[in-house]
Amino acid sequence: MLKYLRVTILVLLVIGPIIFYKVLNKEGTQSLPFIGQEQHSNLPKIALVFDDLGENLDDLKEVYSLGIPLTISIIPDLRFSKNIAHIGYRCGFSVFIHLPLEPENDVYYKRATYKFIHSGMPKRDIVLLTRQYLNSIRIATGVNNHMGSKATQDEELMRIIMDELKMRGLVFIDSRTTTKSVAYKIAQEKGLVCGYSEGFLDPADDKEVIKEKMSELIKQAKQKGKIIVIGHPRKNTIEFLKSELPSILKEVQFVTIKDYFGL
Repeated sequence: MLKYLRVTILVLLVIGPIIFYKVLNKEGTQSLPFIGQEQHSNLPKIALVFDDLGENLDDLKEVYSLGIPLTISIIPDLRFSKNIAHIGYRCGFSVFIHLPLEPENDVYYKRATYKFIHSGMPKRDIVLLTRQYLNSIRIATGVNNHMGSKATQDEELMRIIMDELKMRGLVFIDSRTTTKSVAYKIAQEKGLVCGYSEGFLDPADDKEVIKEKMSELIKQAKQKGKIIVIGHPRKNTIEFLKSELPSILKEVQFVTIKDYFGL
């Protein structure tokens, strides 16, 4: 009986992402227009990264409904982390690991159900936990930090982590949760393909704030040619993008991180 139960669970894990992907396509009537198509626009580019996925499938469904090229960053070892990674990959998104790093605010640190990599850990434990998280989503293209306002200030800790990323050929994006972060600098020193966020699209869960921030980010994209931006799959963020995308797409082009770096 136990043997049959294990086989059933294995089959569900294998076909679950495929079924969900088909449901997405059915509800959207057709696949996303960007999948399998080259981008030829001369508009400034924004690589939009949606953070904090992994807890539920609804977030992925909302992100998918936007119909634009983007990157999803998944907190490892959550209930749906692996399924979301594989479904997102099939949808044409770049898939990132949202690596939990120690924040300065202890409230977030203590409340989380997953382990944070922190400065007080022995090197061996840092390496083991980093590898555990990287192994959990093997199809990931890269990594950006989840929180990490304290950890990303620690040069020694960042060197240990960047060595692990380099061995796997992963891209690193510094989420820049603190202006004191040295993560991008260390990634450059280690020779990683790397970048950093120009800011959060939704620093507050308010449509007016998001609108103002989008205007700022579009200006930055026009000045620099291309930028990386982080957002979250919240209701206000999704609704704002759905309503404003027709006008936004006249000014900038959205790309995945993979396309951003030409990988």
